[in-house]
Amino acid sequence: MIWQNGTKLPDDFNDPLKFLYPVFVGLGVFLVLGVSAFKIWKRGIPLKEFVTAIYIALPIGVIGASIFGKLGSMENEWKNFYQLVFFWRPGMSFFGSMLCGGTAAFIWFWNKSKVTRVSTFVYADCIVPNILLGQAVGRWGNLFNHEILGREISDSQMGKITWLPEFIWHRLFYIYNPSLGQREDVIQFRHPLFLYESMATLVLWLLIIFVFANIGKWVSKKPWKIDPYNFPCKANKTVQSVFEKEIKDYQTQTPVKYLMDKDGKVYLSKSWAWKKAYTLYEPDKSLSNSEQTKINNQKAIALKAREKYNTLVNKIEQEIDKLKVNLKKSKITKDYFKLAKKEVKNNYKKELKKLRWEKNSFVSFIKRDSKGLYQINNPNNYSVVHSGTLTGIYIIGYTIIRFILDPMRSPYELTVKENEVLNYLLLTGFLILGLAILVCAQFIAPKKWREEGWLYEKSY
Repeated sequence: MIWQNGTKLPDDFNDPLKFLYPVFVGLGVFLVLGVSAFKIWKRGIPLKEFVTAIYIALPIGVIGASIFGKLGSMENEWKNFYQLVFFWRPGMSFFGSMLCGGTAAFIWFWNKSKVTRVSTFVYADCIVPNILLGQAVGRWGNLFNHEILGREISDSQMGKITWLPEFIWHRLFYIYNPSLGQREDVIQFRHPLFLYESMATLVLWLLIIFVFANIGKWVSKKPWKIDPYNFPCKANKTVQSVFEKEIKDYQTQTPVKYLMDKDGKVYLSKSWAWKKAYTLYEPDKSLSNSEQTKINNQKAIALKAREKYNTLVNKIEQEIDKLKVNLKKSKITKDYFKLAKKEVKNNYKKELKKLRWEKNSFVSFIKRDSKGLYQINNPNNYSVVHSGTLTGIYIIGYTIIRFILDPMRSPYELTVKENEVLNYLLLTGFLILGLAILVCAQFIAPKKWREEGWLYEKSY
């Protein structure tokens, strides 16, 4: 049957392939987990923390998606607020899932990082961009559920969708009005918004994994140009291969894997050239220890200030206690006690103010400096895509996709239902968050808060 706009929708119509909605959503989730586990394993990171994070973040994310997805859609929702967590009912919000599940995962990884010494940014880059794959697959479930569709298509515009396979364009209509929840009487075809988002998220994932992740190597100075004889490779115009005994000692965390040509000479693949130059490069241990000592001394300032502050507070209290004892014994008058108490506090006021500033953990954190440690681990100043940057790009990229596609959504299917202003304010907030993570991860954190013995884009 070839349906047309205005065709009466049968009262008993129900898509026979509706069961594919949870199938595609489930496939999307498993794809995210599988690819993320592979990337974590490839980095040589134990999977134990990741598996535990799944048990914690996945159910919290599902509950968050249900709450945010149903807010504004239930009658007497504050009276029946407990039904907001009924995730098996229609109404799930991606942003709700990300906000709740992502926060839970961050807290878990941040807490475990103190033990594993793996930066939270490393886990984020191994996991977060892959959410795009889950979105790309999961959105196809919306097709069989007849939801996430765009603006109406008139009879004269039908050519815009009829080029699609029949199993797609024959489902580009709502069975139930998303705003009213009432069953539609007639068929009204719409733009395949689910398809636009699916394709956009897939393209963004490919860009992040294969372009943005490698852009540092493309724009950076090349190690085989800086030291041709230590980095023989096909891209090296000076030295493409050498005898192994001619290669100078180069300190790396693990042995470098060389390839051998027919003449018995060795050379590096491009991948191993970069590993030798940066990822596996290890500076002299005495230099690393020296820089870490400087960082420890910076952290110790706050601890010492805290001790001095507590000692000084105790001293003030002791002096005031002596005055109280003298007051009880009538050795001093009440007026003298008040003046003496005020004088005691004034005597230590400036010193307390100074120590209060120095002991502040946030101030100590902001004043931290690890430029020296970063420099000795990247002495040739190669351009590097630092840990956390890809996560920032994901948030920025997906938010831009939503900015482009949300004008095509039904007001009911916006993240903030029926409120475009709040919806775009929320998207703006996510965009600012993504920019903040990108700037911090790429330009600030590497030279500010890094420490020896942790895993970032390389092991220090």
